[in-house]
Amino acid sequence: MHRHTVLFNFKDEVDGALRDEVIASLRSLADLATVETFHVAKNLLPRGDVAPYEWLIVGDFADQKAREVYEKDEKHVAVVRQKFLPNVKNFAIIDVNLS
Repeated sequence: MHRHTVLFNFKDEVDGALRDEVIASLRSLADLATVETFHVAKNLLPRGDVAPYEWLIVGDFADQKAREVYEKDEKHVAVVRQKFLPNVKNFAIIDVNLS
C-alpha cells in the first residue's frame, strides 16, 4: 500500500465559507478510481510549535503507480490548481510505501 499525506494551513484571509468550499473539493477526490481510502480532517491539537499544521489529507492507494495516476487525474489537477494552491499558505507532503 502507498500512503499520500498532506499537512497544510489556510491563508489568514481565507474565510469560513471558502474554507468549507476547499475542504469539500478536497473530499471529492475520494471518488477517484485509484483511491482506496481518503480522509480530510482538522487537527484536534491547537496550532503551535509542536503542531504547526491545522489540516490533514491522507490518501491510500494500492501502490505508488496508483498514486501517480491519481496525481495526473484531471479532477485532482483542477482541485489542486483552482482550490488548494490559491488558498493555502504552507504545506508539507509525505509519501510512503507501507508493507
